[in-house]
Amino acid sequence: MLIPPVEQILAFPLFQEKNMKYFASFLVFLSLLASGSFLSAQGPVVKTIQIQNRFLLLPISNTAEKKVLEITDPNGVRAFKFEVTLADSKEKVDWWSFLDVQEYQGKTLKIATDRLEDGNRAFELIVNAASVPRNEPLYREKFRPQLRFSQIQGWNNDPNGMIFWKGEYHLFWQSNPMGLPWGNMFWGHAVSPDLVHWTEQPLALRPFGDDLPPEKKHPSMAVRNCFSGTASPAWDKPLSNPNDPFSRPLYAAFTDTGVGECLAVSHDHGKTWKYESLMISHRGRDPQLIWLEEEKTWLIAVYEEIEENRLIAFYQSKDLKNWVRTGDIYGFFECPNLYRLPVDGDPKNTRWVLWAADAQYVVGQFNGKTFVPEHDGKYRLHYGRYYASLCFNNTPGRLIQIGWAQIPIPFDAKHPFNQTFSLPLELSLRTTPEGIRLFGEPVRELETLRLEEREFTQSMIPGTFGDGQLYELLVTADASENAELHFGKNIIRWDAQMKMLDEMPLQPLDGKIVFRVFIDRPMFEISANQGAAFKTAVRADMGEKISEFRFIGKGTVKIWSLKSIKD
Repeated sequence: MLIPPVEQILAFPLFQEKNMKYFASFLVFLSLLASGSFLSAQGPVVKTIQIQNRFLLLPISNTAEKKVLEITDPNGVRAFKFEVTLADSKEKVDWWSFLDVQEYQGKTLKIATDRLEDGNRAFELIVNAASVPRNEPLYREKFRPQLRFSQIQGWNNDPNGMIFWKGEYHLFWQSNPMGLPWGNMFWGHAVSPDLVHWTEQPLALRPFGDDLPPEKKHPSMAVRNCFSGTASPAWDKPLSNPNDPFSRPLYAAFTDTGVGECLAVSHDHGKTWKYESLMISHRGRDPQLIWLEEEKTWLIAVYEEIEENRLIAFYQSKDLKNWVRTGDIYGFFECPNLYRLPVDGDPKNTRWVLWAADAQYVVGQFNGKTFVPEHDGKYRLHYGRYYASLCFNNTPGRLIQIGWAQIPIPFDAKHPFNQTFSLPLELSLRTTPEGIRLFGEPVRELETLRLEEREFTQSMIPGTFGDGQLYELLVTADASENAELHFGKNIIRWDAQMKMLDEMPLQPLDGKIVFRVFIDRPMFEISANQGAAFKTAVRADMGEKISEFRFIGKGTVKIWSLKSIKD
């Protein structure tokens, strides 16, 4: 390339005095072009990390643009894929997400995304570490529930796959560990010996295997999102050890949004799972897998849509592969639950109960193929911010339910989690003057959280009684008069004329209304008239200490201070 003499260059119009004001901009343009910063984004970005510690840390900004990250192992097998809002600098980190990467110890993982804007340092902040940085001590965050399980990080919704197995309660759930809004539907996993104290486990099912062949994606990876489902012992399989009643696999039936209702199998009592097969392809989701012992047949109750109609459909199979549709019942939406319960504890007098995500239920008969209600309409047990409940499978003599508690945690608190779960309830069918009804009472194990007990009739200043936020109250009120319970900025009202406790219709018991209130940091729950109604609610003074308890009406209030499940 020939470079013209300097005097010729200076003779160019650009360098004439009247045009010199454009010269600076021209130089900036050349500089940006040379550095690549002029472009709105780079091409694919890749980082490799040798795994020497348990956690892969991801810097989260609640307001950043979403990026798709793919993580692969040294053999090119996809380990994870998800959307995430990465902070582009340390100063913009709202909280740190993590992936448990113990299974890749000693290996090198490759992290890739399609683009990062210039100056974005997000990939520099992704590191392998032995611990996770916290804005506040874990489980002690201002709005963190203290009386029930809440996942360490990210968004949760529906409880899934609940099963009692080998002395432990297994809770799975819809989890987005990478962000506070809904998305990236993994299955989270936690275990408990007593329904009170929980230990979170590594993720159970992973989304976004796409159309990769099985050998190119993690064994637990679905095609798309892992939506709701249930778990069951593999009752159709013989024991591998006749002397060990737990020497059989576990099944998980769930919706893979890429294909339909699918099966995963665990051979280590629920610790790890392998994506097995497609069972049913249809327009629906949320399968409940049930073993019909008398028929030696598998049943799936599943939400289905036919044109504009919403319903629960029933399918049977002998081998979990070939399914026959046997019946349906219209008027239900999402997350079916079908259980058989004795009436008034009498094993010779049983009914089936069917409900969906809104927890409105019907009582009736089920012959393994079709459900026949014994009444018109639906009944209701649950109120407030309660949705998509499920019961633990394989709990002889008890039916224990947990629901999604839709409690929004403020993003500006920079907590690492959002949403939580209800207290566990023990369900029963009882005969009432109105007919057979479903009852749900908080499990007796929660009484182990009680500390000091007091009683009052009008008001009480907590002072040093308890920590100021965690309490259980037992209110016994004269049902013939209006009554109110005030705690902080929250009010629970009994309307004697309407016979309503808040929005819950109730019939007095021997002229009394009796209700329990469990007060937690972000929320409270009410169990009324020995489990006839249950409500989940957001506290108006979330995370604040309660300055006064006040009761207006005729009656008494017994109160216990409670300890945290983490104490």
